[in-house]
Amino acid sequence: MDLKVTNNGVDQLLAIPINILNLKNTESDNRASSSANWLLVRRFFLVDNQAMIADSSRGEPATMVRYAKSIQIVVRLQDDTTTGLIYPPYFKIDYSTVTRTDAVNGASVDVSFEVTYTMSQSKYERDFQIAIGTLSTLGVIYAGYRTWVWSKRSGRPAIDFPSIINFIFFVSGSLSNVFFVVSFGLAFYWLIFFKRQSVVFLVHPEGQALTDWLGLFAAAFALKCLELIHLIIMQCTVDIFLIDWERSRGAVSVDAETGKRREIPVSIWRTYFVANEWNEIQTTRKINNVFQIFAVVFFLVVVGFENVTTKDPLGNVVKDAADYKADYSSVFRYGTAVCVYLVIGIIQWIFFVFIYERFVEDKVRQFVDLCSMSNISVFIMSNNHFGYYIHGCSVHGKADTDMREMFIMMKKEEEDVVGKRGLEPGTDQQTFMIALPKRLRQKYELVIGQARLESAAAAARMEQGKGGRLMGTVTEKQVEAYKAMNNFFTSFIDNSLRDIRYVVKDKTFLETIMDTEFLDSTEKGIFYNDNGHSFDQVLFYGNEMTLLVFEILLFCIVDLIFTNYIIAGVITYIITELLSMARNSGGTKNLARKTLVDERFLI
Repeated sequence: MDLKVTNNGVDQLLAIPINILNLKNTESDNRASSSANWLLVRRFFLVDNQAMIADSSRGEPATMVRYAKSIQIVVRLQDDTTTGLIYPPYFKIDYSTVTRTDAVNGASVDVSFEVTYTMSQSKYERDFQIAIGTLSTLGVIYAGYRTWVWSKRSGRPAIDFPSIINFIFFVSGSLSNVFFVVSFGLAFYWLIFFKRQSVVFLVHPEGQALTDWLGLFAAAFALKCLELIHLIIMQCTVDIFLIDWERSRGAVSVDAETGKRREIPVSIWRTYFVANEWNEIQTTRKINNVFQIFAVVFFLVVVGFENVTTKDPLGNVVKDAADYKADYSSVFRYGTAVCVYLVIGIIQWIFFVFIYERFVEDKVRQFVDLCSMSNISVFIMSNNHFGYYIHGCSVHGKADTDMREMFIMMKKEEEDVVGKRGLEPGTDQQTFMIALPKRLRQKYELVIGQARLESAAAAARMEQGKGGRLMGTVTEKQVEAYKAMNNFFTSFIDNSLRDIRYVVKDKTFLETIMDTEFLDSTEKGIFYNDNGHSFDQVLFYGNEMTLLVFEILLFCIVDLIFTNYIIAGVITYIITELLSMARNSGGTKNLARKTLVDERFLI
């Protein structure tokens, strides 16, 4: 077979090399990746029913028929071409055989014909290695820095096993983001420039380039799963306590059982109410997951962005039934899906932050207001020596009252005839990041540890048949621990403890940028003024980007398996809902255990 070319007005014939993949030759390997080992020929056949005749003189039919099972034309772009120049194409042919018996019985065989376009991958491989190497190094360095910050906030001066475990998870998160950025960047580059080229200079990735990209994509998803697991575990194990500022008004009642006079106790219902509100916002998101997935599937399938993801150079969103439609490209499907998912997610985020939160509802800031009206503060310790504080001490000194008095108190705040809600006099700052002194953590662990130990001991005695009433014993110990912790925290916030004190200050610009604290808080705690919702870091609300990237990778990995955006959307929704349920369940149990609130009151 020859190729006719015209060079300077002169027609020429160039022999097209043919590579028979299963050519029997001991000195060559036509299936090798390097063409240096190939034995090329100039002729080929489609069907051979003569070579397998045992004795042609007798007129016997062939026992087998050899046929071309696969024919592939390989077209390779010239290196660094910008005008679509190619090297002479060549054939790859793979032969197979079918027996006469099978042929007589009507057996069918599969044959294929395809044209493959390739180009030199040396520049791509170099850029790929540089991008991965550079960004991964930066990611590991950043993970090491985050581990140092975590160790500092956890009060771990030396490298220990928990530090190593957290470093692994931090590395997973950093490298996942790096791999996601690189894989999406490559897919988006191939999609845009392949579809928009008027002269061929780029072909669809194949071979090792495609394998490397798929490996990068899969690694990004696997590492993001580890990061999300770490996030959920950390959020479901934070230490949290609800500080009740309400005090008994000195009213006296008669105990129905003993007949003795006693002060009317402070109602616990406000604490239960705040605990339930906190429980509700644990999985609050900045985007609506149902709308997000529905919109993504709508634009990809119904509008027709899926039509752009074929391997042909046509970039039309709307294609006629008569138009040629090549196979779908996993690279183009990934690039298109990520683009649509990100754009819709960013639009939702902008709408939620700048419109919905301002004019409709801001659940996080409403929770802070609720704490003030309930006379309840929230003390959160995400690490041993670091956490967040929501100051909810009522400016009226009380919150356990009737509707009329509550209305009067709200009216006074509207008219600005009472003090400010802030922790410091004359300020409105209610939320803080806190660096905790060592003594506070020791006192907390002492009280909470004793309550848990006594509860566990009472439960063990009940199992062995040595105890009496488990419920009464556990409840009494919890009440005592709650009162002790409440008195301790109120004294600490009032700065009335002689050996455990704190100061309020602003973070420096460098501390804010690096998300760390440079001052030592071993002896004296530091309350840092924040942006009003820094405590959302222990909620889904403050980790929206991590969740969004996970959902994108999950959506794309499912589509890679099924090549169906609808199935990807359904499975993504189911898995994200299951994760939300797991986070909510773990958060509820942790809230009941750490705040000493009975889980039966958490709805």
